[in-house]
Amino acid sequence: MSAEPENELSLDLQFLPDWAQEDTGVNKYANHKGEQERPRGRKGGGRKGGWDDRRPPRGDRKPGGDRKGGGGGGGERRPQGNRDGGNKGGPRGEQRGAPQHQRGQRPQRGGKPQRPEVQQLDIKIDFVPDTQGVESIAKEIRLTGRAYPLFQIALLVLERPARYSLKLRALRNSGKSGKGKESGQRLFTSKMDDTVWLNRGQAERHTFEKHFDHFYATEKNEIDAPKGNFTFVAQCGFTDTYLGPPNHHDYQNKLVQFHAEQLARVPFEKFKSRIRIIKEEEAVNAWIEQSKWRTTWKSLQTDEPVIFARRDEVQAHFRAHHAESIVDEAETATVTGNAAKAMREPHLLADYLRDQWHRQKHFPMQLSTHLSKMFAGMGLQFFKKDKKVTHVSVARPNYLDVVATPVSDGVRRIVEFVEATPNCTRRLILENLAGLEHVEPKEGEAPPPAPVQTEEQKQLISDLHWLIHQGHVLDFANGVIETAKKPRPKE
Repeated sequence: MSAEPENELSLDLQFLPDWAQEDTGVNKYANHKGEQERPRGRKGGGRKGGWDDRRPPRGDRKPGGDRKGGGGGGGERRPQGNRDGGNKGGPRGEQRGAPQHQRGQRPQRGGKPQRPEVQQLDIKIDFVPDTQGVESIAKEIRLTGRAYPLFQIALLVLERPARYSLKLRALRNSGKSGKGKESGQRLFTSKMDDTVWLNRGQAERHTFEKHFDHFYATEKNEIDAPKGNFTFVAQCGFTDTYLGPPNHHDYQNKLVQFHAEQLARVPFEKFKSRIRIIKEEEAVNAWIEQSKWRTTWKSLQTDEPVIFARRDEVQAHFRAHHAESIVDEAETATVTGNAAKAMREPHLLADYLRDQWHRQKHFPMQLSTHLSKMFAGMGLQFFKKDKKVTHVSVARPNYLDVVATPVSDGVRRIVEFVEATPNCTRRLILENLAGLEHVEPKEGEAPPPAPVQTEEQKQLISDLHWLIHQGHVLDFANGVIETAKKPRPKE
């Protein structure tokens, strides 16, 4: 369960976040032409909150500290001009004919930084808002009567990972592989923690390492210490584990076994090249103490316990007896927003989900579609302000002709005042029609709290509440109040 309060999103609406102060009639997405015209893998920058890219992009630096445009011996050489002066006037360090974004250089000052390209997967990602969070927003809208831009609510939800989930669906193409078999991305899930993986091997390795103690018990037994006169010992350059003296009779077997168990993804020759020889007496004594203990493993989920002397034997046993029932292939899978934000492995899927999140931040059509269906089911209405920005509110605009329609004097006064007052607000209505004391707002300070309401003020607020919930008056998120426009006569 989420530790956040149930009304967190509604409180964000109530206290007017930054986006609510913007002009509600300006459509920021008017010139958006769809995702197909954006380069795949390019992601726009996000606002504060949401997902931040803590892991540096891979491949942006070369070995040896070579940075594009950097100083020092590892920097890029200044190109020499040719005899005909072809490089005159050109920027330093620029390769002729190569676009700047292909050379990995930063854009010029004032431009937006380009996000690294991300490998696109054959997976459909659907961002689905949490029902409880949407209900709290709908409750706040019904309570206040204010109209909020639908896309801005979608961005608000997107900034709260606990308030949405991601539904993943593998895209399979029948007969496209050339051999009559299905092609496309496959998805696998681990029943132990509902994590999602791109192949069975990844899911099995994760389950084996993460939930090892659920299937096997580790036991250490004391044995005789190695005998001999040892003056130096080998140490792994990756894990700092002592591997034993190279002249020990079991040294080569130890290397092969340690590599298979701990560093199987590292080439064996690279593993050997990183081995260090340590001559300190403390290191030799540490290896002798380490060698006095033999580690064995015992199976826990079998009818009869099985004892293993090597860890690779344990892994083979896991694959033969447990992996098939723990790892499933799935057409669809669901990942919570928090889990997706924290995901680091598999890195291809983690990068892809982060890329899709940034695309939603750039144009949140997917979340807005879900929100519109959910809000409609909760009885809320939709309208476009000036035929540009879609808003959600308690009622659609409903023009009220106070001349032709019999209404109370208080209702008529409110409508006439709102129509005659640019950028009208609730406080202006109370100050001009109900005698509320005017207080000049100070820059950077919140307006003072309203005093105890008089009967006249209470009646005025009741009339305004009725007008808003009937759609005759529109109270926007930025505090501006307008009347519903008179519909044009049909031709």
